[in-house]
Amino acid sequence: MSEGPILQGFVVSRRAADEAEILTITVAPARRGNGLATALLGSHISRLTALGVASLFLEVDENNKPALALYRRFGFAQVGRRPAYYSSADGSKANALILKLEL
Repeated sequence: MSEGPILQGFVVSRRAADEAEILTITVAPARRGNGLATALLGSHISRLTALGVASLFLEVDENNKPALALYRRFGFAQVGRRPAYYSSADGSKANALILKLEL
């Protein structure tokens, strides 16, 4: 029995009218730093634009520097902040930044 392709990353979003929200974007650890997240996000944004989405939102841990760099390269801007939104295993809290991209 042969194996099929192995999933290396994906993006999940939801859309309502002309707005969408990215719920998650993830890349397999072995593929991080190789441009896959950039390709996934670019393709996803293109698809949402084709569907008539005008504004795209997401939330990200303010300490997630790689994700923030990715989103800023695409032009996302901070429009809000949720204090102590994320909980870590050690009990510490991290703020969530709300980002928006006009398409």
